[in-house]
Amino acid sequence: MARIALICCVVIAWVASAAGQSWQPTVRKDGQPDIAAYYEILDGGGSGGLNIEPLTAAWLRKPSPSIVKDPPGGMIPYLPWARARRDEVQNNQDHPTPGAVDTRTRGWPDGTPRINFYYVNPFQILQTDRAVVFLYEAQHEFRYVPVDGRPHVDPGVKLWMGSSRGRWEGTTLVIDVRNVSDRVRLSVQGDFHSDDVKITERWTWVNRDTIEMTATLDDPKVYSRPWTVGTRMQRIKDPRFELMEYSGVEGDRDQFLQVDIAGGKKQDKK
Repeated sequence: MARIALICCVVIAWVASAAGQSWQPTVRKDGQPDIAAYYEILDGGGSGGLNIEPLTAAWLRKPSPSIVKDPPGGMIPYLPWARARRDEVQNNQDHPTPGAVDTRTRGWPDGTPRINFYYVNPFQILQTDRAVVFLYEAQHEFRYVPVDGRPHVDPGVKLWMGSSRGRWEGTTLVIDVRNVSDRVRLSVQGDFHSDDVKITERWTWVNRDTIEMTATLDDPKVYSRPWTVGTRMQRIKDPRFELMEYSGVEGDRDQFLQVDIAGGKKQDKK
């Protein structure tokens, strides 16, 4: 009995030790963790880009939680003028001015990090020895993220998806994003940043199939302090899966968009 008890203790200790070890990915020849696969959002936090801060059932059929991880209260630390600007858009969504219409509704790019929180947007990650490439189903968007140490593009160049530069810290891909246009919207509710925003994304593979993704936005022109959003993603295991055609384009109309934004008149579908 003593021998059996000893064996059980050894097994338990081995299992505990193995559980405490961090996941070790397959490594490519160039030294990068092998992360090439299809992925999708694991939870619907943020209503797929509708909101970042929490929304009550007055806006939706059910409340939508905040995706803000820091500060703990789940609210964006806007400067007073910036919150007033955001609230004006949020409170007038039923009758928006042309300039207040959401960029996604217009068929324009989501930008980052918003593109990563769209829960009907599976994406593919590809790798070379010099870059990690993201191919998104939504809006045919893509991101080319060099990991070879090259500098960002000139600060005067402003882009919808920004200028991304990546580096590996263990199983975490850290992406520094600069040069993001201030026309990018963070949510349908009107959340925004300036064109001086600095975004740091951290894509952490906690195991082969699960990603913990966070993005920290630092923009003293708009926020009183840096703040962080986050979500989880999972690998798509179906070997038959592929990205589908996404037909929403600028100027497109469907049964939910038959309104002339400028005149407020319903349009006949053509």
